[in-house]
Amino acid sequence: MPSSPASQEPRPAPSRPLVATVGFGFWLVAAVLLVVGGMFAASVSLPGADPLLLRGGGVLTALAGFGMAYLAGRSRTGDPRFRRAAIALSLATMVIVALTARLGVVHILTVLGVLLLIVGTGLSALPQRREDEGE
Repeated sequence: MPSSPASQEPRPAPSRPLVATVGFGFWLVAAVLLVVGGMFAASVSLPGADPLLLRGGGVLTALAGFGMAYLAGRSRTGDPRFRRAAIALSLATMVIVALTARLGVVHILTVLGVLLLIVGTGLSALPQRREDEGE
């Protein structure tokens, strides 16, 4: 006779290495900063800047932040596909922000978010982190 789910003891959560937890934290804070910086850039109009370029870059940055938050959350479950997708999105976001920063239309929060994104991506790409997920 199968036992009922109420009689089973809860399973302990799998322990994650500290590198994974810290990398996730950096990715999460970076995603929030990207969204906030992108919203600021999309909502202001500067006299010397092209408003379409400023708003478009802000919306693109905010969407990248939302995508980064989603992928970081999914990578926390241990699926290496989402971790690799988050690394790819963070690298693409870094390139896009660098190109738009060259034009001078990036908010300072976005730049801070990209710096945290670099640290989080570096921590997530460490060999100890890959071995933890069976790669």
